[in-house]
Amino acid sequence: GDFSNLRELDNPRAADYDQRLKAFYTDTNPAVREPPADFSFKQFRQNTVLRWEYRPGSTLFFVWAQGRQDYQDPGTFEFNRDYRNLFKAHPDNTFLIKASYWFSL
Repeated sequence: GDFSNLRELDNPRAADYDQRLKAFYTDTNPAVREPPADFSFKQFRQNTVLRWEYRPGSTLFFVWAQGRQDYQDPGTFEFNRDYRNLFKAHPDNTFLIKASYWFSL
């Protein structure tokens, strides 16, 4: 994200749009404010499910989920660099096993 032309509400009931909002960073603002920092957020999520029906009605599931996220290089986008950085990031891995058994009455 790259922020520009920031404005804040000045007169919410004004009929004219330009009178409703004023520039966020002006000398007339009594408080000194820093502009929000640019940001860059990349995320990758992947799920794999293996299903095995070992008896009719009875199944076993093996699940692997992986997530990665990266915040490097705020305010810019370069596909190759961002792709490499994302896959260098430490992954969050989740492994699950679920079993179901069908009882015949």
